[in-house]
Amino acid sequence: MANAILINQAEAFGQVFLLAQHLTRVTDSELRPLGLTTSQWLLLAVVSRHPGGAPTLTDAAAAYGTSRQNVKQVAKQLEVRGYLKLKADPGDGRALRLHVTRKVADSFDSPAAKLRERRHFKRLFQGLGDADVAGLEALLRRWLTPFLNPGRAS
Repeated sequence: MANAILINQAEAFGQVFLLAQHLTRVTDSELRPLGLTTSQWLLLAVVSRHPGGAPTLTDAAAAYGTSRQNVKQVAKQLEVRGYLKLKADPGDGRALRLHVTRKVADSFDSPAAKLRERRHFKRLFQGLGDADVAGLEALLRRWLTPFLNPGRAS
């Protein structure tokens, strides 16, 4: 019994990474016209959705699931491309805050961008119904909780 559980966990673990590879490849291709990668898009999503506004590098790294140094490297790439501004925190000059620029809304909120997004997600979730996607989202949220909120499991 315990062996079957371990096998299922190992299979699920491997499939998540395999799926991530495919999702990254397909999404990198979709984002190429914007000069973005999936990793850069993810950081923009983290920064855009951060509660309370512009996160620090440390806050963004915690949400992004990587090191502060990695976030800074990706953020600098996005700054060069005009998607982010890195600004010193007015209350703590040592901390840098990440601010999205107007280019993010221009690139992702237009009617044409929304249409591309709908087509992209339709391709990514082909074969899954609305209830499947809702269930998957709930399961992934539950699985991510201990990583995003250490010490507070679901």
